[in-house]
Amino acid sequence: MPLIEREIKLEKVIGTEAQIRMLFDILKTRTHNISNKVNPLVNEHIRFVRNHPYRAWYLIKMNLNYIGTAYLMKSNCVGINLISNVDVFPYVVQLILEKHKPLKEIKSVRPPFFYINIAPNNKEVKYQLTKLNAQLIQSTFILTPT
Repeated sequence: MPLIEREIKLEKVIGTEAQIRMLFDILKTRTHNISNKVNPLVNEHIRFVRNHPYRAWYLIKMNLNYIGTAYLMKSNCVGINLISNVDVFPYVVQLILEKHKPLKEIKSVRPPFFYINIAPNNKEVKYQLTKLNAQLIQSTFILTPT
């Protein structure tokens, strides 16, 4: 196993005070957001962490430093948010795939595979996904009533 893989760990989010603070700090540093256009207030963040909708949620640690977060949804969507060391993205994906299998397909609800949504201007992650031979399957647009 390459050295870099042994340095990366997934720490399950269980909602400790330290994790809540770290998750909030990481959230504030994000430059590519899809669902969070405005950062939540601290109380909103605490409530979200304690009642999160994720199938699994992790803080990503490299050596002794937190470098991001990862989550899996019941829809088989995977979210990976790295605040530094984007080049470790493939190793984080590998850890997730070793730890989890996609949930069974539900036609028109959940595909039989994991998928990742990324912001259209997130060129670093797009590059990492191409290195992993990930397949582009859709583009998503917001429809706003006029």
